Amino acid sequence: MKVSFMITTFLVYFLIACYFVVERTLRKGEQALSLQPGSSDRNSSYMMWANGLFSILLVLLAPILNFYNLGSWNNIYVSWIGIIVMISGLVIRYWAAQTLGKFYTRTLQIVEEHQIIDIGLYSIIRHPGYLGVFIMTIGAGLAVTNWIVLLITVITSFVSCAYRIYVEEEMLEGTFGEDYKVYKATTWRMIPLVY
Repeated sequence: MKVSFMITTFLVYFLIACYFVVERTLRKGEQALSLQPGSSDRNSSYMMWANGLFSILLVLLAPILNFYNLGSWNNIYVSWIGIIVMISGLVIRYWAAQTLGKFYTRTLQIVEEHQIIDIGLYSIIRHPGYLGVFIMTIGAGLAVTNWIVLLITVITSFVSCAYRIYVEEEMLEGTFGEDYKVYKATTWRMIPLVY
């Protein structure tokens, strides 16, 4: 049983590493790779990065919490479900980034020839990339089988994504005006039928 938990823990760390590789390889051009927030960013990028680092730290600390039986439920089936959920989130994030192409940037900014993308997942959800990260967060919390880690990471991830979406939509509405309002009226922010 302990070997299975070691394998799933390794897979969690591996999938987090894959996330960073995907993030780096899918960004094309200097503007997409820039860490300099645009004028409309309102610290949302810093909030997302801080939350990401905090969540990763909690996931890394989960085996220690589990060793001391703090929030641990030690269910290997839940752990494997978490791995599957993480993979699903990574696939959604990849798909969303691939669809955005050159408009996929690290910070909130309008790039040259920017346009509203409304194909693929974007025809249903306005922010599938954030949904992918959120799903990965849920998966990681499940995979490390610790309800404290799951609860804290899900709450902080949702709050940071919600703020980022609010700021991003304000920027896009200011840029695209009525076209973006029409797009908003026919799609969900991040979670279909919920949010």
